Parts: sequence; C-alpha cells; structure tokens
Amino acid sequence: MRSSRSGSRAVMGAALALLLLVPAAMPAGARSPEPAPVLEDLGEDGRALAERFPEILSLPDEAEVRELLEAFLAEEFQVVRATGARLDKAGYLASHSTVEEYTISDVVATQHDDVVVVSYLLTFTGTIEGVEHTSTAPRLSVFHWNGAMWQLAAHSNFAPISVTTEPSASPAP
Repeated sequence: MRSSRSGSRAVMGAALALLLLVPAAMPAGARSPEPAPVLEDLGEDGRALAERFPEILSLPDEAEVRELLEAFLAEEFQVVRATGARLDKAGYLASHSTVEEYTISDVVATQHDDVVVVSYLLTFTGTIEGVEHTSTAPRLSVFHWNGAMWQLAAHSNFAPISVTTEPSASPAP
C-alpha cells in the first residue's frame, strides 16, 4: 500500500516524478540552468516533494531504487536518524531504508528562492538499519533546485510520537 490519495493526486504525483527525473536523464550540456520554479501550492507541492522519498524506497527493484536515489539525493545530502545516526549520500546509498506502507499528513512547506523546506508526519512500516519499524514520527526534508530539478539535500527523522486515545491527566495544582 502506498499513500492514501485520490486518483487525481496519484496522477499529479506521477507527473511531478516525471518532471523531477526527466531533466536528470538529459546530458548536462543539453540543458541550461533554470531558476527554481515558485511552487504555486506549497502544501500540495511540498507533499509531492516529500512523498517522492518513500515512493522511491517502496519500489521492489533494488537497482531501480539505487538509480532513482542517485538522481534524487543531492551530492551534499545528509540524513539524521532518530537514533542520532548520520549518513551522507554515499553512506545512505550503501544502507538505505525500505518502505512497505506509508502515509504523509500535517504538511507544512516553505520556499525561499531555490530551497523548499517541508515538515510533516510520516506513518510508515519499513526497515531502517535492518530493523523492521512501524511508527508515526515527524520528518523534516530540505530540497534545493539544482538548475534542472528538485533534489533532497537534507532529511531528518525524529522520535516516534505516542498516540493516545485519552487525554493525559494533568497534575493537580
């Protein structure tokens, strides 16, 4: 299962994925740097950028995952995991996570020039550092425009949040 979204959102996501990856397939000399596009709807466009990472990590073909990650992750990419572990691009490519199911909610996105910052809650089931996880946790992803496409420059995973069904009791004054 992937993100729960309507058919039109799936089409929009596929179109954005195509826009993100097609320029990377062109020879460097065949394209000139373009200024970063101004995202019209920061919520929806930010969600689409954030969803690209788990979409890639949920693909079944490892060779395809590595190829897409190579293009999607910026050279300066860093990830900070909830455990405090930190990896650069080469380290992440050597030991990337896998995603079985995910949903993204509570998206907040901001843009300044060629940088987009997206914070959101990710509920997912997958494997991180060889350990199966199911959790809901905040994430922060930073994208930059490389002159042809949005790339993921930084990503942080925060500790899972606890979901309670009853309000917690407050201490008596």
